[in-house]
Amino acid sequence: MALEFELAGSQIDGARDYQEDAFLITNLTDANGKPSALVVVADGMGGHAAGNVASNMAVQAFNKHVSANYPSDDLASVLETAVVQANNSIKETVSETPTLQGMGCTMVAAVLEEGKITWASVGDSHLYLVRERELKKINADHSYGGFLDRMEAEGTPVEPEPGLSRNMLMSAITGEDINEIDVPSSPLELQAGDRIIICSDGLDTLSSGKIIQYSEWSESPKECADALMQAVEEANMPRQDNTTAVVVNV
Repeated sequence: MALEFELAGSQIDGARDYQEDAFLITNLTDANGKPSALVVVADGMGGHAAGNVASNMAVQAFNKHVSANYPSDDLASVLETAVVQANNSIKETVSETPTLQGMGCTMVAAVLEEGKITWASVGDSHLYLVRERELKKINADHSYGGFLDRMEAEGTPVEPEPGLSRNMLMSAITGEDINEIDVPSSPLELQAGDRIIICSDGLDTLSSGKIIQYSEWSESPKECADALMQAVEEANMPRQDNTTAVVVNV
């Protein structure tokens, strides 16, 4: 029996009076005529107006490229090029409007098809797999903290540089050269009962245990996404960031 997907998203402003996150769910059709989907989540940087412009522009440029080149025998390449197109859209806008210099965004995007997921990500937004009551981040973390953790896991620990925050981004979509793009060459096979959570780093307010707990309590993706947003708001963290989550039931 073929696996099917059910998707829903939700977002909150948090403690901010503006929203810099942007997300999009696009229904697609694969090479066999079966339904598939593209999910894109971008977390804007650059202040009130610029962050919103960057995230929405990047999401639209990414979606346009994937939609025009899907289905594909080399989906990873399509997603990587879509990231470059998103970056170029910001570069061109900054060139036309220099006052927007410094705007940018992180991004995580995934195509769900035929019981598998293929993704591309830049920055510190998350692609989580919830399977058998375990939460696993399956995309790369391009923050300084993520870099340090990666080096340690590879057996070559690096001494943290004084004054550098673990939250500092080492790769982002800003119109400049992108340092790192996480695009695995082969997709991840999914199983019936899996849940995917694609989100901005505002969800970091919740521990892994809490995310698993709210996922377990929620049957539908919409119920889960709304429950996660409510939990973030109830945590009432000072300076809570914008938070977005798209939840997928497999």
